[in-house]
Amino acid sequence: MKTIAITKNLEVMLPKMGIMTHLVELTRHDYIYVKDRLKINDILSIESDNSRFWEQNSLAIFYKGFKLGYLNSSINNVVQKMINKFGDVHITLKNKPIGNNPFEGVDILIQIG
Repeated sequence: MKTIAITKNLEVMLPKMGIMTHLVELTRHDYIYVKDRLKINDILSIESDNSRFWEQNSLAIFYKGFKLGYLNSSINNVVQKMINKFGDVHITLKNKPIGNNPFEGVDILIQIG
């Protein structure tokens, strides 16, 4: 007969799928200066930005100190909850436009840290 050992040290395992989304307001910030340096799977950072008075607790996405844009408002709310609950998120560049219009959209992957 086999026995099962039960411990109180249970670690919650969360899926590594994450949230795939795109950035908004690329034309208003530093994206134009770094668009050619960005590569797929580059690590990006996220910061709270209170300069947008119409949307409190906005989350801005940065690449090496350059502001690329913002999360859209619906994804922003979900990511705020993730940060509040788990403390940190990792952001990775997953797609950038290759055609004539470099502002078509930048896709990012947001995962729990």
